[in-house]
Amino acid sequence: MTSRTPFTADFETLDFDAIREHLARETRTPYGRELARDLLPSADPSEVRYRLRLTTEARHWLAEQGGFGMGELPDVRPLLDRLRLENAALTVDEIHALARTMEAGLHLRAALRPHRERFPRLGAIAETIPDFRDTLAQVRRIVAPDGQLDERASPELQRLRQEQQVQRDRLQRRLERLLRRPDLEGVFSDDIVTQRHGRFVIPVRDDHRGRVAGVVHGMSGSGMTAFVEPLDAIPLNNELTRLQELIEAEVLRLLQEATQQLRRRQSCLTALVTALAELDLVVAKARLAERLRAVEPTVSETGRFQLTAARHPLLMLTFQAQGREVVPLSLTLGAEQRALVVSGANAGGKTVVLKTVGLCVLLAQSGLHIPAQAAELPVLRQVNADIGDQQSLAANLSTFSSHITKLARVAAELTPPALVLLDEAGTGTDPDEGAALAQALIEHFRTRGAYVLATTHFNALKIYADSTPGVISAAVAFDLETLTPTYQLHLNAVGSSSGLVIARRLGLPEALIEQAQSYLREREVILAQYVAELERRVTEARDAAAALDEERAALAERYARLEQEFLARDAARQADFETRVQQLSTAFEARLASLLERISEAETRERLRREAVRQLEATAADVKADAAADKPLDKPSLAAEVAARRPQKSKAAQRALVAESLTAQPVRTAAELRPGDRVRTAFGTVGQVEAISGEEVTVTSGALRLKVPATTLAKLPPAKSQPAPSAPPARQTLVAMHDVTLEGQVPSEINLIGLTTDEATDALDRYLDRAVLAGLTQVRVIHGVGTGALRKAVETFLLTHPHVASFARADRRQGGDGATLVSLHP
Repeated sequence: MTSRTPFTADFETLDFDAIREHLARETRTPYGRELARDLLPSADPSEVRYRLRLTTEARHWLAEQGGFGMGELPDVRPLLDRLRLENAALTVDEIHALARTMEAGLHLRAALRPHRERFPRLGAIAETIPDFRDTLAQVRRIVAPDGQLDERASPELQRLRQEQQVQRDRLQRRLERLLRRPDLEGVFSDDIVTQRHGRFVIPVRDDHRGRVAGVVHGMSGSGMTAFVEPLDAIPLNNELTRLQELIEAEVLRLLQEATQQLRRRQSCLTALVTALAELDLVVAKARLAERLRAVEPTVSETGRFQLTAARHPLLMLTFQAQGREVVPLSLTLGAEQRALVVSGANAGGKTVVLKTVGLCVLLAQSGLHIPAQAAELPVLRQVNADIGDQQSLAANLSTFSSHITKLARVAAELTPPALVLLDEAGTGTDPDEGAALAQALIEHFRTRGAYVLATTHFNALKIYADSTPGVISAAVAFDLETLTPTYQLHLNAVGSSSGLVIARRLGLPEALIEQAQSYLREREVILAQYVAELERRVTEARDAAAALDEERAALAERYARLEQEFLARDAARQADFETRVQQLSTAFEARLASLLERISEAETRERLRREAVRQLEATAADVKADAAADKPLDKPSLAAEVAARRPQKSKAAQRALVAESLTAQPVRTAAELRPGDRVRTAFGTVGQVEAISGEEVTVTSGALRLKVPATTLAKLPPAKSQPAPSAPPARQTLVAMHDVTLEGQVPSEINLIGLTTDEATDALDRYLDRAVLAGLTQVRVIHGVGTGALRKAVETFLLTHPHVASFARADRRQGGDGATLVSLHP
């Protein structure tokens, strides 16, 4: 959003540039950094509210998600300008920079899309990022994610690279044979093949150069070695040069192809940069707000101007590094009370009050949160500040003249609602005239709808502030015992300048102090006594109120402590009750699981026993039938009887299988197994234990290698004649139990831990196809944390997959950074 209402302020006087510089340091991109340094407040209330809510959303996002993960992105805006040149081709690094920027944009859009209801403003910015997945896939086919040209970018490039390698190997072998020739022993200064000017050469001692016919391509630094290209190597080097030129031409063609793909999306890339800049800036605002322990101010509709425990942001940032805290200040202005006059000793913090208030207004209207406990501010059009000595020697202006010149301009250009900050107004001239002038200025500004904060040492102005309706008097505290300011702002109080008292405590001779006092006119003495008495009474009232507050705080603390003790005892009883219930529940579940397991085993054994009995009875019947037919065999019937008894052997094998099943023992833990044990899997296949890792067991069964939980296996007795273990099958036969269910359904997650990036993306591609066919709309991809390479490969793959609608990091309960949640197109 862009403000249409003009806003003016004394940014330099209030050190707003320093705030913008701190904000720029919190950005992560050159685009956001530039926006931070050019940030200006808005005078449009709706835009101010939008900016503040956007910063609040970003703070919530940081608390929940930890940021957008953009990292440090390069500035691609010069590359966008080059894309406007029709025949320009970008380099590999430049294409990689644009691809990284597109990946960052797609990642941001995918991360925010599932959370648009909770973060509507951030989501709206992310939705302006175009869908680059097709362009990104085409570009990444040429420039790989590691920033290098992909050797598989085209078949022609692959063919040329292979030919080049073959030619290089042939040339090196020929030169190496030359180096090993017996008749040339002692001719070479070294037995290595090197390169000069892109051609393969051999090092020949300069005093034997004539024994090797060829072209000299240079000498060593000592002049003792000549680098010679033998004559029979020249054709091979020429061929290498030709192949290199063809490769470079093919690379240029590929880069032009990638550049053309990017050129077609130039306007979309510009929109991407704009969105990244806005998101980077708002997250920087959120980070700065966290550093300042700031709050979102309320935009006042009634003109209420209230700050509660506000702190100067720059002082706070400086003191944080020193381990110190800034003394906060609180004040309230409104439609009826628009002016505040602050008095007190020198170096007591009066100017800090003005700058704190002015900076808080600029921060709020720039969309930045305010370092305070609470704040309610109106939206202003101007913040004018007359602070400091602005004497101009070049313009021949005194301090007083420069102040009056600026105040005349402020009065002429005042556009309410506005804030006017006056530091020591009326100084530099006669005190009576100066006080009268300061009073006139305050009246002028406040009656025309401006909020006014002024500091003064004039007693007349202190009395005016203390006695005039609509004007509030305030004082900054100063400890006269230690001669140090406390920097506390007290409303409805008058502060004494205490100049003579401070001078006496600082060692000025008493005679000078007395002489100064004698110069005071009677009215000034009366005014000084009035102010001192008023300050004494205010101090006594403040001390009494502080004592009462301490008593109230002690009583509240006592009640709070009693309540905490009660809550602690109640929580302990509740925790003990829950522990006992949990123990009883755990014991019951354990007994129930044991009973269910026994019932299941008993049912299985009974079924197998009945099957074995049935088989044995059938076998016995066959034996009886054979005995009843007891007759001599002749040679012609021998073969027939052998054939007749073959089914009986099959039944015997069945009986052995049943007996073996009866003796199978279900496995409760992997500790019961050893490599080489025979087991039966949940699929009914018989295999051999190859390896054990925790509670996961690797079982080989024929050409398959299964990784299954130990509790899904049953242990079989050893075979009578167990063959020697064969070599483990190829890796591609490895099947993870997590990817297969007994019912043949597609699971809602896939585990890629332990696979290479190529294996992982192939497995994930097949899994997503099956998940879509099965009607799944959301799945979980487990890739672990590790070095982050597998996670990055998975995210890059998901960005361009046609089945993927969006994806995001899993929360802590679902795996955190070790897993990714993927939403699929229905």
